[in-house]
Amino acid sequence: MTKTIKVGIIGAGMAGQAHAFGYRNAMMMLSHELKVELYAIADPNMALAQKVADRYGFEKAIGDIDELIASDVDVISVALPNFLHAEVLPKVIASGKHLFAEKPIGRNTKESSALLALAKDSKAITGVGFSFRRLPGLAALAQAAREGVFGEIHSARAWYLADYAADPKGALSWRYSLEQAGPGALLDIGSHAIDALQFVVGNVNEVTSANLVTVIKDRPKAQVGAIGHGASTSTETGPVTNDDIAHLSTVHENGAVSQVTMSRIAHGMPNTLGVEVFGTKGSGMFDSMSGGEFHIFEAGLGEAKFNGTKRIITGPAHPYFNDVAAMPGAGVGTGYAEAFVAEIQEFLVAVNTNEPMATGFAEAHQMMKVVDASLESAAGQKPVKL
Repeated sequence: MTKTIKVGIIGAGMAGQAHAFGYRNAMMMLSHELKVELYAIADPNMALAQKVADRYGFEKAIGDIDELIASDVDVISVALPNFLHAEVLPKVIASGKHLFAEKPIGRNTKESSALLALAKDSKAITGVGFSFRRLPGLAALAQAAREGVFGEIHSARAWYLADYAADPKGALSWRYSLEQAGPGALLDIGSHAIDALQFVVGNVNEVTSANLVTVIKDRPKAQVGAIGHGASTSTETGPVTNDDIAHLSTVHENGAVSQVTMSRIAHGMPNTLGVEVFGTKGSGMFDSMSGGEFHIFEAGLGEAKFNGTKRIITGPAHPYFNDVAAMPGAGVGTGYAEAFVAEIQEFLVAVNTNEPMATGFAEAHQMMKVVDASLESAAGQKPVKL
């Protein structure tokens, strides 16, 4: 029997709102029956918390995070700045409540390792929000790789390009601080690119080279209460202490080699994550800018003059599609918003069945090991094994 799951969210910023959207729409799931009670949004910024609660249909707003943790909710989502994860996530785990954390869990492997140990000792479900894995096209590409469609994968590339930081007047938020955020593009958006690459190709076990570059070295300080990536009118500036651009060369456990490119200052690229793989039998590619499709080439099929790369439109045959699409038919499209619905649905199913979620703290820690190895490689200009 499906029980009603009572939900609270800590953090009313952009990621918290995406979680709220996911919970709000989770009950459209067809493959499982879900019942969700939208209880509270908790954030010290009460005005923002109330606005988000009203928008997404939550019962109330709470200004005290500890009050929500002590409440009778079954599930808590945490979507806070990176530097707060090491403080807040242990409290939620200690409460025994099921926990869904926005990526990354902490700023480095020291923090992610400690959190992983706590999660292993907990009987509750602990999941992490690598939302891009739930895009049907990327999930289908990973499925094709697992089923051997490409043969033995020998090389790959992944990217995450965004322009949210391209404006030098963009406010100096916590995201631009090595102390508060950890690495910049390498972790903020690179966490998704690295996870997507490992999802399709397999885990990385060596970073052979890494280059991290900061192009915009100073930014105007943020105004009190500001959220998001908006410009600041402040005349007072401060230093950017993490990277705008990151380039990695990596080797995977299966011997495949890959390159990963991340940039938060890529003009003309508002938000694109992609993975391209090459193997002994073919190749495949997914780009989130064309999220309703993916591409596959299979070598040796028919005459060369008629054999080319196939453009496959996502539909009911592909993972997650039926549970998030507005209509159950190919071509209606799914995208960034539906990925949040799908990850929340997967988490709630894990809570209902008491089975681990595909993206737990172990996967988040594995991604963080690649990030830390990249930092070490860039600093020493040398290969670093995980």
